[in-house]
Amino acid sequence: MRAFIAIELNAQIRQRLSEVQERLRRAPCGVKWVPPERMHITLKFLGETAESALQDVADAIAIATEGIGPFDLAVAGLGSFPEHGAPRVIWAGVRDNGSLAQLSARLEEGLAVLGFEPERRPFRAHLTIGRAQDPRGAGPLRGPLAREAATPFGSCRVEEVVLMRSDLSPAGPTYTPLRHHRL
Repeated sequence: MRAFIAIELNAQIRQRLSEVQERLRRAPCGVKWVPPERMHITLKFLGETAESALQDVADAIAIATEGIGPFDLAVAGLGSFPEHGAPRVIWAGVRDNGSLAQLSARLEEGLAVLGFEPERRPFRAHLTIGRAQDPRGAGPLRGPLAREAATPFGSCRVEEVVLMRSDLSPAGPTYTPLRHHRL
């Protein structure tokens, strides 16, 4: 099964991000927007994961979360990857007290021992809200993204990390929580 480790968001943040997506849809850009109910912050994408490995993954998450208490995060501003050139991923910025980066680093370390490929890029906390189907067509979003660069979307208290299953279909992925790990 495809799996990943995530932070879920409250309904208020998802609603505000949905509203900004509606504003951005006015630009002809060929972006596939992430439905609000699927919005989350990915700490680690695991990819194809054997069901027999789930307990080891859960144990690694438990170790990675040790000593990290609940924390607040704020979602504000929009941008894209890459920063220059044609946008491929449209994101909302995430700010916290450093706990997300700490969690990500601990997860990378613990999961590498289990054979999961470490991420080569440095962790950059963000929330994907859209993906360009053809990046050349997403160029018109540069202006609207710049106008939303400081827009606040809300804040929430993070109290858990979730191991998720992702089932792909033509209608888009379906995410199913497998394990919840309290901070």
